[in-house]
Amino acid sequence: MRIRIVTFGLNIPAEAYTAYATHIAPGFTAWPGLLGKWWLGDTASGTFGGVYLFASQHDADRSRETDLFRGMFANPALTDVTVQEYDVLDAPTAITAATSQTATALEEAR
Repeated sequence: MRIRIVTFGLNIPAEAYTAYATHIAPGFTAWPGLLGKWWLGDTASGTFGGVYLFASQHDADRSRETDLFRGMFANPALTDVTVQEYDVLDAPTAITAATSQTATALEEAR
């Protein structure tokens, strides 16, 4: 599995961003291999973004070709967009995170 962490600042009020995020959220369900996305927001620091869990490196790579991904960099409401990706260490994650088991079940259901 592959984890992506995206962070950015906002040029719009947090409430407007939350409404926008809610509007575009269904589009992420069409990404093959995306097992889940968690939306982040910390108004105190002005940091927003998301954590994505992909079934594979290939799925994470394919997602970078989508309009939703590319749109982050072109959206004037978002500033200082950063994207980091990491492999999931399966053995220890299987012990500590139910998400690993849930992700496997979600992938099998798709």
